Amino acid sequence: MAEQRIPGNVRRREAFEGPPELARFFRGDRLETIPSRASDRQAVLEYLARVFERGREYAEADVNLALARVHRDHASLRRYLVDAKILTRDHGIYRRV
Repeated sequence: MAEQRIPGNVRRREAFEGPPELARFFRGDRLETIPSRASDRQAVLEYLARVFERGREYAEADVNLALARVHRDHASLRRYLVDAKILTRDHGIYRRV
């Protein structure tokens, strides 16, 4: 008897530890694509922001390192997080709002 193939989206949801509705943007724990739709991008950014403690200050290098773990374009993610007012930036110091 032939083995039944598991659809890609089902595999993604099973491999992704975050909210199931965001699984389509991830492959395992890596962000595969930054969503172009603002509402999807906001949801992904809020999910990614969980690695930053509220009120703690982060140097830009630390933010870059944390974001590079999930996507190769950490600079865009950092910019989106600031633009979405999830992180603030003041003289190279970042803080989660």
